[in-house]
Amino acid sequence: MKRILKIVFFNISLIFFLNISFAEISYIEINSKGKAAKYDDALKKALKEAVSKVNGVTLKTESVLEIIDKSLTTNEGSTATLGRNLNEKISEKSGGSIKSFDILNEYEDANGLQVVEIRATVAKYVLSKTANRKRMAIVPFRINLNEISIYGKTGFDDAESLKGYLNQEFTNYFVQTRKFTILDREFDKEISTELSNLENSKNIEDQVKIGQKLFADYIIVGRLDFLVLKQIEKKYLTSDLIKKKNIGILNLSYRVIDVPTGQIKYSSKVNLEVDLKKQSQPIPYLINLTAQNAGLEIMYAIYPILVEKIEGDLLYLGQGGNQIKVNDNYTIYERTDSKIKDSYTGETLGNVEKIVGKATIVESSSKFSVAQIIEQKYDLSEDFKSRKYMVKPIKEVKKTKKTKDKIKKKKKAIDQEW
Repeated sequence: MKRILKIVFFNISLIFFLNISFAEISYIEINSKGKAAKYDDALKKALKEAVSKVNGVTLKTESVLEIIDKSLTTNEGSTATLGRNLNEKISEKSGGSIKSFDILNEYEDANGLQVVEIRATVAKYVLSKTANRKRMAIVPFRINLNEISIYGKTGFDDAESLKGYLNQEFTNYFVQTRKFTILDREFDKEISTELSNLENSKNIEDQVKIGQKLFADYIIVGRLDFLVLKQIEKKYLTSDLIKKKNIGILNLSYRVIDVPTGQIKYSSKVNLEVDLKKQSQPIPYLINLTAQNAGLEIMYAIYPILVEKIEGDLLYLGQGGNQIKVNDNYTIYERTDSKIKDSYTGETLGNVEKIVGKATIVESSSKFSVAQIIEQKYDLSEDFKSRKYMVKPIKEVKKTKKTKDKIKKKKKAIDQEW
């Protein structure tokens, strides 16, 4: 016999992923069915299926079911015993997002199992658009303390500060690219404390917020292998003058790991040897350069900078932030349809890219940047389409002393000839 019973539940808490995102509540009606030897178990399965259909199977599913197991127990295996006391018990002991449900049908199937069909109204926290980007977590870096030397002093007393510098600089870089949703792993304890405060709220919006922690698609892991700050002396041959110079040397290895598969998507190193000049904070300065170098490589590996629009001799690039600076020079590439395949594995390695021009950054904002075309092999605005062109920075080749000497000699020879 079909019975219709409406029960309103508040506060069944569901913790979904690993980070909070700002958005709004929406309610979704969903049909679900549970089947079990006992009526109670069939109803529990129907409730679980309803929540899972809307919000996915979560880390807290089992604990939610345990609450339902303790609260949703009938003496006679029938909806007749589901009354006011049960509603109050569920509301008090659980934390909520099933707004209501109707039992549409209940019957015994041919195998003697109890079947319960319900239609539930489930609260869903609609994620913001930024939360739909690729999600990346920067895991605290490892530090090789035995390979740290600060002006002759071996070792380092505050490894946590180094980890903090690294995590903060990498976080800053990737947040500014606006291509990833960056998940915080450094302050998990503080976030968990704040979430525990929400659990006591009777507001359905607060309770559903608890369920919006996000899993990362990628994690960045790394190790600071080598860090040396030292002072070197240079004595001039023509005088007794001695010039002192502070040098910073840093080696960092890192990986980008695909979380669901555990596959290493990208792996590389940053090797720096920098003249610190008059830097008052040499370690943060070195780490900032490290994050910029590594971040740039990772970005180009995952998201090359695309030309999103062309107006006259101006290119509008789909990336901005501090990593793109005015007057920086870029090479423009056309992404062709011609594929490159690995002869051994048969895998596609990418598309053939042709150099078609050069451009200089003339404007940079947080969301996009503008470059002026200074060279082009043909009119790039003709037949323009999305994803057709991309840009890569032109790396400046530093002139060595030998190169500079050769240039001076050639210049001197030319001057003498004239």
